[in-house]
Amino acid sequence: MIEKPKIGITVGDFNGVGPELILKTLSNDLIFNYCTPIVYGTSYVFKFYADLMELPGLEFNVVKDIKDIKHGKVNLRICSNERIEITPGKPSVQAGKLAYEALQLIVSDIREGIVENILTAPIDKKTTAQAGLPYNGHTEFFANEFSSKAQMLLLNDKLRVAMVTGHTALSEVPSKINTAVVLEAIEVLHANLRADFGIIKPKIAVLGINPHGGDNGLMGKEEAELIAPAVRQAQDKGILAIGPYAPDGFFGSSNAANFDGVLGMYHDQVLIPFKQVAFADGVNYTAGLPIVRTSPDHGTAYDIAGKGIADTSSFINALYLINKIHRNRIAYYDDSVSPLDFRDHKREKFSIGIPDLR
Repeated sequence: MIEKPKIGITVGDFNGVGPELILKTLSNDLIFNYCTPIVYGTSYVFKFYADLMELPGLEFNVVKDIKDIKHGKVNLRICSNERIEITPGKPSVQAGKLAYEALQLIVSDIREGIVENILTAPIDKKTTAQAGLPYNGHTEFFANEFSSKAQMLLLNDKLRVAMVTGHTALSEVPSKINTAVVLEAIEVLHANLRADFGIIKPKIAVLGINPHGGDNGLMGKEEAELIAPAVRQAQDKGILAIGPYAPDGFFGSSNAANFDGVLGMYHDQVLIPFKQVAFADGVNYTAGLPIVRTSPDHGTAYDIAGKGIADTSSFINALYLINKIHRNRIAYYDDSVSPLDFRDHKREKFSIGIPDLR
């Protein structure tokens, strides 16, 4: 019997919808069939929102050491004892500080074996930066902490998209695109699709960067001079990569359905079409880490914070995806093998396969 994963859940920005998502999700006892949750935050935040929105409160089991964790209970790691002011829908440095403290504590607990995997509620990148987080988001933070070539992968049951440049200002994207980095992104995506999603021979679409894919050099030469050589080099290594495709025509023709993964050059190029079809149920997965880390595919949603109307679909999907990948890793890897070194086993075609927890 495979043990249920111990999943650390960070509170995120307490002025956003994170506390509401956690309250609603963990109030359903069916969750304990899939994991043992350990929440990182402070009980005051959850009591405040439970009272404000007239939601069921959570009975926390406070954890100071791994021996304190109780299965079938909502466990709590207290990240701060400071008095805090909660202002739903309004960003604050104090909220950014608690969000950052939760991230620091959960990484420490991963190393101590207290938790095994991570589900992060949304943060405000500006307030966490003001509080001292030296990265543009969760992905970069965890990549540094675990010394990994992490890759942001957004997915639902029909579409998986990744990007070369991630959280990078659009004005800086062209200078960061070259054959070597595109090839590395293809290789990382290929490895991640094999390792965690059980796809023996992933088919990867690679997008261009210019309108109409450069239109034979009339609107840019990056496709011919930088991206196409990376695709050819990937093919020479046995990777089934195809492209570069003109992004608008690629998504407009529904060609994405023919591929196991899509690699874009920059953030909005792939996330706009992805969120158009999967905003409510999509998952943000940080591929390439030695642990499993997921998040809902949306942000803090300040406009609806504290109103009790946040949709938990993406959050629940993110939690269950951890369970599925965790079980896959246990089922297909020996203890002596790194969880990211794939062994050639025949596997079922991967699907999130979300249970009905609502």
